[in-house]
Amino acid sequence: MPGGSRAPWDELQQSFDLALLAGDHMGPGQPVMGARPFLSFVVPPEEDGRVLAHVLRRRWRMSRGFLRQLKRGPYVLVNGRPAALREAVAAGDRVELLVPSHLASHVVPEPVPLAVVFEDEHVLVLDKPAGVLVHPAHGEQRGTLANGVAYRLIARGQTPAAGPVTRLDRDTSGLVVFAKHPFAHHALAQAHARGELRRHYVAIAEGIVREDEGVIDAPIRRVPGELTRREVAPDGQRAVTRFRVLDRTEGPAALQVTAQAAPGGAAAPGPGVSTLELPRGATLLELTLETGRTHQIRVHLAHLGHPLLGDPLYGRPLPGILERQALHAWRLEFPHPADGRRLALVSPLPPDLDHFRQRLNLRLPNCDSGPTFLYRCSGRWSCFVD
Repeated sequence: MPGGSRAPWDELQQSFDLALLAGDHMGPGQPVMGARPFLSFVVPPEEDGRVLAHVLRRRWRMSRGFLRQLKRGPYVLVNGRPAALREAVAAGDRVELLVPSHLASHVVPEPVPLAVVFEDEHVLVLDKPAGVLVHPAHGEQRGTLANGVAYRLIARGQTPAAGPVTRLDRDTSGLVVFAKHPFAHHALAQAHARGELRRHYVAIAEGIVREDEGVIDAPIRRVPGELTRREVAPDGQRAVTRFRVLDRTEGPAALQVTAQAAPGGAAAPGPGVSTLELPRGATLLELTLETGRTHQIRVHLAHLGHPLLGDPLYGRPLPGILERQALHAWRLEFPHPADGRRLALVSPLPPDLDHFRQRLNLRLPNCDSGPTFLYRCSGRWSCFVD
């Protein structure tokens, strides 16, 4: 997670850089042993006679820094032979970029169930259920999305060098994008830095948020002496969240719950049933991240006095009603790393959150309201390309 310990993908990216510096090959002018191409294309007529580096910058939007790394090892082939980035190419030449086989992830491959929303040779977008980690962390090395992705790629004969570009907390559901190779990760990281990778969430917060929309600009840091909790503090990292109200309860709300699960031992109106009061009501929100700090939405809403319902760390747990925080990453937009076309991928509210929303009588706009609300359309997932 951002702001925490180094993720396995960060270490993988560092090893990629070091391998390029060392030159992971059998000898001068020889292809990398065991490497697999991650990009392959035929030079079009309009690029005939151009320098290879120019073609790569123009076609794939590769930065000069990334190209400098590539030229330190024989990771670029033209018609099957190692090529220098400064040499000219001809129309019809086949250009391939290689990923060294030793860059395979150290994550243990496991047949973890994956809900695939979009996949090609460059990116993999998954719909993460609540309760699952994105990647191994803090002693938990099994059962994560990263374990499942490694297994999936190996089963398809691909180098398991994928790493997450976006991350979600264990108990947040929704869309996560994995880059399948270092260039895809580089390109998506650049897009994120330019503000072109956009993440939208749906949340249910405690209390009535009075403003219809707004911006939370409040720096976040780790709570001193604690591993997990974050807080708003002047010396924290910049953190910006935009929000928009979708619906509000009409005042206080009450939910029935089995008596043994009711917090505080509320009196039961009937056998085995009690009532959980939400005296401040609740608000359904759409939130967009401009930065990506650990627990950012959870900390920002708690800072406003409207913590996420069900959040055991910053708000109020709801045992027997909702077993996690009411937060779902429903929409993800980014330029494709290979050709720049814009992808917008959507995940509807999962059953537990949708049922919770209905119990609070909170309304989601219909598809007729415009593309912002594609998560209400029929089907498990929706996606479109601009």
